[in-house]
Amino acid sequence: MFKNRWFLIVFSVFFWQAFVLAEESSIPVINAVRTEEEIIIDGRLNESVWQGEGYSALIQKEPIEGAEPTAKTNVLIAYNEKGIFIAARCYHTGTDSIIGGIARRDEMVQSDWFWFWIDPNKDGHNGFGFAVNPDGSIIDKKLYQDILDDEDWDGVWEAAAKKYKDHWTAEMFIPYTQLRFDKKDEYVMGINFMRYIIKNAEDDYFVMVPKKETGFVSKFGFLEGIKGIEPPSRFQIMPYTMAKANDISEGKDSPFYDDNKYMQNIGIDLKYGLTGNLTLDLTMNPDFGQAEVDPAEINLSAFETYYSEKRTFFIEGSDIFSFGDNPAGGFWGCYWTGPQIFYSRRIGRKPKGDASHSGFVDKPEQTTILGAAKISGRIGNWSVGSISAVTDREFARIDSSGIRFKEEIEPLTYYGVLRSSKEFDKGNQGLGFILSGLTRDLRTQGLKQIYNRDALVFGMDGWSFLNKEREWAFMGKFAYSYADGTKERILNLQQESVHYYQRPDFDYVTLDSNRTSLSGYMTRAGLKKTKGNISFQTALGIISPGFETNDLGFTSRTNVINMHVVGGYNWFQPTKWFRRSSLSLMTSRNYDFERNRLFQQYYITGDITFLNYWSINSWLQITPDGLDLFETRGGPAVAYHGYKDIYFGIGSDDRKKIRVNGGMRYQLVNDGGYYRSFNLDFIYNPFPSIKLTLSANLDRMLTHQQWVTNLPDSSAVSTYYTKYIFSDLDQKRNSGTIRLDWGFTPKISFQMYIQPYIAVGQYSHFKELTEEGTYHFKEYDYQESNPDFNFKSFKANIVLRWEYRPGSLIYLVWTQNRENYDKPGVYNLKDDIQSLLKEDSDNIFLIKLTYLFTFH
Repeated sequence: MFKNRWFLIVFSVFFWQAFVLAEESSIPVINAVRTEEEIIIDGRLNESVWQGEGYSALIQKEPIEGAEPTAKTNVLIAYNEKGIFIAARCYHTGTDSIIGGIARRDEMVQSDWFWFWIDPNKDGHNGFGFAVNPDGSIIDKKLYQDILDDEDWDGVWEAAAKKYKDHWTAEMFIPYTQLRFDKKDEYVMGINFMRYIIKNAEDDYFVMVPKKETGFVSKFGFLEGIKGIEPPSRFQIMPYTMAKANDISEGKDSPFYDDNKYMQNIGIDLKYGLTGNLTLDLTMNPDFGQAEVDPAEINLSAFETYYSEKRTFFIEGSDIFSFGDNPAGGFWGCYWTGPQIFYSRRIGRKPKGDASHSGFVDKPEQTTILGAAKISGRIGNWSVGSISAVTDREFARIDSSGIRFKEEIEPLTYYGVLRSSKEFDKGNQGLGFILSGLTRDLRTQGLKQIYNRDALVFGMDGWSFLNKEREWAFMGKFAYSYADGTKERILNLQQESVHYYQRPDFDYVTLDSNRTSLSGYMTRAGLKKTKGNISFQTALGIISPGFETNDLGFTSRTNVINMHVVGGYNWFQPTKWFRRSSLSLMTSRNYDFERNRLFQQYYITGDITFLNYWSINSWLQITPDGLDLFETRGGPAVAYHGYKDIYFGIGSDDRKKIRVNGGMRYQLVNDGGYYRSFNLDFIYNPFPSIKLTLSANLDRMLTHQQWVTNLPDSSAVSTYYTKYIFSDLDQKRNSGTIRLDWGFTPKISFQMYIQPYIAVGQYSHFKELTEEGTYHFKEYDYQESNPDFNFKSFKANIVLRWEYRPGSLIYLVWTQNRENYDKPGVYNLKDDIQSLLKEDSDNIFLIKLTYLFTFH
């Protein structure tokens, strides 16, 4: 018996070692060939190094997982002391099946593509992706957290393609300067590549990750044979010059009008490789002008509107500063209003202060950034990133009866962010932290009342896969915030919409006029199934009432405890009816810190992609009655009626020249209110280089519980001596988008963006709240100013972009904006359009030139 046990132990160890070796040996390997031959990146592949057979054993993922490709692809890889070369011959049955298209860089034009991904450190977590299509259009991106990517990363590399009778070729050169790696005697890098054949909707991979599994970078194959090279020193200088002309319709009688009509600026960006894996970015007198405009909207809520970042300095490498992202993919939202620790649009935003004197006032549109520095990369096994920025004091210029003077409206401010993370056990576990903070030099009493003096946020996040197969994962994050200032400022902060400490029915906290600081915390953690047909996740999230990140982050709500459970099933393999499908059930609840149930939902969603690549998706949400803590704008909680919400969407085959996507939503509130919406996207490619997108959104909403105002009244005893006025609101919103993308060459592109927007609201049946925490109202004779509105907006943006040499650009930009507020509460589409077109417009013309100098 004893001998049999030893035999079983020895056999088990031997079997396990054999299994591991077999698993490692199944990873495909390509050897890079050293070449001293000059390779011209022209797509011809006539150099001798490209005359070998290459690698062709690709595996199909779509449409039939595991099948052989329908067409052959040969891939070869070479290198020299400057970089890595990739060549691919993509065979077809005939030239009519080779589909190309010319588009602006990083635009996913409907065409065939060849993708190449590389993990230079073979850490299984980070990498870079490069793609080219038959007409030479290119895409690149940065890979992080194994499964995530940053499409805003732009590398300096070369690619070319050429069409032949029975195949097309792709040729790439990726300089080592674009790949961050440490010096070694011999390098083993992770790689993957894929060919996409649009005619067949076919993906053929070097390493195919099954649809049931998670992971991407961690599954890469090996690139071996690179030796005798050194990571190059990376030093780039990119100066810019910009000129702008403003033709603004309002304020022409202002004595400051001519001063703002023409503007010019110069600045410089520097990039320096501190080590093979660590990069320093510096910018002096940066131009953070946006090439695209923010969408128009009318905000009737108590919360700030969130806008996406569009400025190059901040979007490049933004993945490093993401908090809570991980290889497991994160959780569903489920009415969790997750705070953001770092919201880069806080840096350089419009000044918040106002002039205290009357007269003509000229305020700057943004805060001047004196300088900013960014460090990103890896130190040992740690990913690190930091941003430091200093913004200048800003002054309003005032002309009062011919007397001119200045008044400070924005203080000198330092912003700082530090982020670091590390993966353990080949990426099966990870731990990270983030630290953000700022300090302001507040010199005036007015600024001390509206700004925190100092703010600090510290957070930790991490994950752990619970088994070797990475089938289950635990994820979590925690953050603590602290802000200080004068008593007047912290009193104001407690009463802002994020916190509402002044709520008379809120006993968990007390409005304290003697406070000089405010602190709080947030956390969210849960369990998720990440592999297989069955999906499952559950999480618990908490945001304390005092949590505050809005100095350098973004938080819209606090005082919430959120929990959810999701279960579902995914059909990955095609059947005789569809190609793929999924169905999920979810329920979630929100509570406050006094254990009041604020929100609850029961939710079912599903989608189907048919054999012809058309798709449908739908969801149904049932929400019982709940409690709103924010609707009275600092007053007591008010109840709201539950509702049923249903959506149905449909999409056509996205490989066709004409594509249509649309959806309808209907929400029925138990008190008779409703919300109806319809959206339609029409996409047309008359030629491979031109894409026209027409979008329309029509919304109609009737609510019986729209907040209007709060009025102090000593007789309103049941509502804490304040009358909380509500009304019915009948609101109609129409918006559309016209977008034209025209690629003249892979280096020259034209984009036009037009957005008309109309929002009309009519208030009626005014009423006052009669009892806290209820839906009880009585009629109120409203005698204040009419709150009806009719907001009309027209925004247009045209950009001509020319990359005249790698990394060097010329931009020509024209932006127009029109706004009109005539006939509040009256909806007449024809009259609204006519009045908007008659309105004087604001026009901005801009030209910007950059030139990249690279030193090795």
